Amino acid sequence: MTKIDLHKLEIRICNSSDVKDIYNIQEEVINNFVTDEKGYFLPFTEEAYFRIVNNPLKDGEKYGAFYDNKMIAWIFLSISDRMEQIKSFIPDIKGKCADIDGVIVLPKYRGNGLQKVLVKYLEEKAKEKGICNIVAEVTFGNKYSLNNLQDLGYEIKTWYQKDEKIKRHILLKSLNIE
Repeated sequence: MTKIDLHKLEIRICNSSDVKDIYNIQEEVINNFVTDEKGYFLPFTEEAYFRIVNNPLKDGEKYGAFYDNKMIAWIFLSISDRMEQIKSFIPDIKGKCADIDGVIVLPKYRGNGLQKVLVKYLEEKAKEKGICNIVAEVTFGNKYSLNNLQDLGYEIKTWYQKDEKIKRHILLKSLNIE
């Protein structure tokens, strides 16, 4: 693990010039998964990332975490039509809802608490948009992500079968916006 000073971390919304870094981080993380971790994260194409960063009102926003001017992690606040499917798993959700559709940290920077930092940042951005609830999915077996989200107040509400091998918890946190 490479230790970093979190006070020197810059988090900002990503744009099309960041897509190559977003994609490369995704590929490095996936390539470092061990066999039983395959399926923790389902990859996007570079073209999908361009679509997302160029149309945030339809798809949501990607935020990058930069250290020494290098992207080392990112998080995706999804506000896409897919939310209707996710909300159907938790029918009692009231108000505007969004999804954490991926948190990716380069392997050598894990252990610095970046997932929690990024989720807290995303929650603040969601509140600014009037979003009342954040949903997160965590693949069974991904105990680190599950523990991090539960530490931040996310509650397991249900689960679903993603495909024949992958089961995912669905977690929810109410943001209690004023």
